[in-house]
Amino acid sequence: MSEIPALFSKVILPLKIRGDIYYIVPEHLAGDIKKGSRVIVNFANREYSAVISDLCVSPGGFKGSLKEILSVLPSHPVQSGELEFWHWISEYYMCTIGEVYKAAYPNNSSPEKQARTKKEIVYTDKENVLPSLSKEQNEAFTLINEAFANKKVALLNGVTGSGKTEIYIHLASEQIKRGMSVLYMVPEIALSRQLSTRLAKIFGNRLLIYHSRESTGERKRVHNFISKGEEPYIILGLRSSLFLPFRNLGLIIVDEEHDASYKQTDPAPRYNARDSAIMLAGIHQARILLGSATPSLESLFNAFSNRYSLIELKGKFFGAIPPVIEIIDTIRESKRGRMEGVFSTAMLKSIEDTIAAGEQVLIFRNRRSYSPIVQCLYCGDIPKCPHCNVSLSYHKSREELRCHYCDHHVRFSTICSKCGKPGLKDRGTGTEKIEELVKLRFPLARIDRFDFETTRSKLRENRILKDFAQHKLDILVGTQMISKGFDFENLSLICLLQADSMLAIQDFRANERALQLLTQLSGRAGRKYKQGKIIIQTAQAEHPVYKSFVGEQETISDLLDERKEFDYPPFVRLIKITLSCTDRNKLKLAASKLADLLADWGVKEFSGPFSPLIDRLRGEYMLQFWLKLPKDNTAPAIKKIITQGIDKLIIKEYSSVKISLDADPL
Repeated sequence: MSEIPALFSKVILPLKIRGDIYYIVPEHLAGDIKKGSRVIVNFANREYSAVISDLCVSPGGFKGSLKEILSVLPSHPVQSGELEFWHWISEYYMCTIGEVYKAAYPNNSSPEKQARTKKEIVYTDKENVLPSLSKEQNEAFTLINEAFANKKVALLNGVTGSGKTEIYIHLASEQIKRGMSVLYMVPEIALSRQLSTRLAKIFGNRLLIYHSRESTGERKRVHNFISKGEEPYIILGLRSSLFLPFRNLGLIIVDEEHDASYKQTDPAPRYNARDSAIMLAGIHQARILLGSATPSLESLFNAFSNRYSLIELKGKFFGAIPPVIEIIDTIRESKRGRMEGVFSTAMLKSIEDTIAAGEQVLIFRNRRSYSPIVQCLYCGDIPKCPHCNVSLSYHKSREELRCHYCDHHVRFSTICSKCGKPGLKDRGTGTEKIEELVKLRFPLARIDRFDFETTRSKLRENRILKDFAQHKLDILVGTQMISKGFDFENLSLICLLQADSMLAIQDFRANERALQLLTQLSGRAGRKYKQGKIIIQTAQAEHPVYKSFVGEQETISDLLDERKEFDYPPFVRLIKITLSCTDRNKLKLAASKLADLLADWGVKEFSGPFSPLIDRLRGEYMLQFWLKLPKDNTAPAIKKIITQGIDKLIIKEYSSVKISLDADPL
């Protein structure tokens, strides 16, 4: 009797490891293991769940001793489409496939973290009546389907209030009736909560919610249900929902496609969910729709280049008139004695009139806390975080100074730690201080605040949004969290304080993002048949962004021309390399060595090493490089060389230095 040849498996571990890892498939498990099976293995004296990426009769030339697979997990295997998507993410975003696996299965990366699940999802076929579409919406709906028929990405550029969501609902319903599933992506959790109520009325329990604020058990339940692929569904999720184990995906909708929240910054994989969704749709041969009132320059460039089909919705669904825009020059108003603290008298009068008319006000300031810094009146010292090179923000409600990066916090005292005098005073204005000032100015008004601090609790976040939607609040003070996609029927006035802070960012995308934010905010006011008003207080009233916002000059073509002239996306590919280390000297040596190697790796244009604006975080110093690669078929090979070269550099010479790679940084 001939001897049965040994069987080996190549596995993916949820770790940052490059190179192939092999295990022996024991004879008693051979019948249960196939490509995609999830198994338990011992690695470095610790047990992990791993995914079988390949089966073979030889361990790839590996000479050492191999361990056996311990057991097979009783779960649905990872499908070939998932593995293909993981490999693409790994290669394009320059990370290991183990890091991608960990992102896809965050609660299942080790056997001891198996979540308890609720009862199985059971569907009923009841579906409520779909919302009616206007003539213009129907035309857009037809054009979108024509783009799908031509296998193109559809880009829906619809002004705020034009009824993009109604079109999304019709497209999703069409797919579900065909037995196909839908992924509906939004950038923020708060937005998903308001939208889920609306979608549930249409799709009932075919609507599944997936994001980090859902319980581990609920996410596991959704994951298990999708793995079966038995019934069509609509997933409402954030960027992480891309990694769900889709089986019959027919349509992906990326709402607010321009939003920076779609980009994962830390940890790896540092992927852009919008761009990754396009790849995922291609793998599943699904349709994909990008929607926004303010599409990104990258998407508009692809539309102008005929890679995407551009569909425009220029009219508001209920025929609402565009909002009145008022730009207030704070320098001029201050000289004329028309400023009361951070408010102009004109803005205060508009707030008063709006409340008197029984309508609502949103006051926007994209800075949380009571004040961004405190400073000593006597010696001028500004307290900083001991771990990060940033000033500590003052939170009056908690009477503490807090770092918004590492969360270091200390009890607030007026006594200066440098000179010992009682001179610490707040400087600048955050949402908490604005809320206090507004309450003093309008004592009878019902006022609340919507920012990171007040929405830590899911219940409180829901209550604030519900109270504002039901007109139980007159004024809401908020950060950028409130600018996206919300629909408040009685909101008619939006006030922007210290708007210039969004233009002060050292970023080639600053003007684009500022214009997007202004447009998104203006769309929150005057919904349905009411005309809204947006007031912007600025010390740079002649800035091109404001001129463009009021329609006095073109911006999109100017921004694209500027990007082309200076070689910025969408005309090149950017890669950001960040080196960090607790030892500044070792960091400089590693950066110098990397600078010498980049040209050898095929990088023709780069800047660095330089210190970023915040050059120390969580006790580690940082240096950065920005690389520009051509948008041609040489880029993937150069990225691979860079990745392999940096791995060798760390292993051989600079093991204490961390190096992170970010392709297409925002």
